[in-house]
Amino acid sequence: MELDDLRRQWQQPEAAGVPAVNTAQLDQLLAGRSEGLVEKMRRNTWYESIVCIVVILAAPLLLLAQPETAIFRVYAVIFEALAIGLLYHYYRQLGLLRRMTRADVNVRAHLGALCAGLRQLLRFYYRLTLATLPLMLLLDLGYFVGRELAHPGSFRWALLGIVSGSFLLLGALAQWGVVVGTRWYLQRLYGQHLDRLEASLAELAEPAPAG
Repeated sequence: MELDDLRRQWQQPEAAGVPAVNTAQLDQLLAGRSEGLVEKMRRNTWYESIVCIVVILAAPLLLLAQPETAIFRVYAVIFEALAIGLLYHYYRQLGLLRRMTRADVNVRAHLGALCAGLRQLLRFYYRLTLATLPLMLLLDLGYFVGRELAHPGSFRWALLGIVSGSFLLLGALAQWGVVVGTRWYLQRLYGQHLDRLEASLAELAEPAPAG
């Protein structure tokens, strides 16, 4: 089906309970017009899910490597919790991507809602990633303060100021790198494909040229 023909069918009044586009036409739109964009995003999500599973299995090794260091125990718990949470996030993301290939409901509302839902999940992923580094820095600073409080003698305020300033400076630089890197990463794995899919849907909704 050509794009102009699909656009004309899209713009026709929809009969109650009848999909605007049938399964074969939607498959052609997703796989042909959009060059398998949904499948690319599903494949990338599976890759990230496998990485999460590896982290879930590997995080307890921190406890075995340094069982007597409190900060390693904290890191192991945090990494384990983050990996489990992200694995659930990928489960929901795969569900949305799987539903994008269905055409048993109103196509316009169906795909529009699913694209919006996927963008919401990606925003959550982005914000969670940005929050991770400041959390780690605060934990490191808290661990340093705890060791200073346990250190015999007076509290070394000057050393605390130097360490805190270093954490702030290095943390700001690292956070900038995380922001830039995460945006590039998400755009490469999902954003560019979602942009093209939404552009195809918007093009179908445009009025056909006169004449």
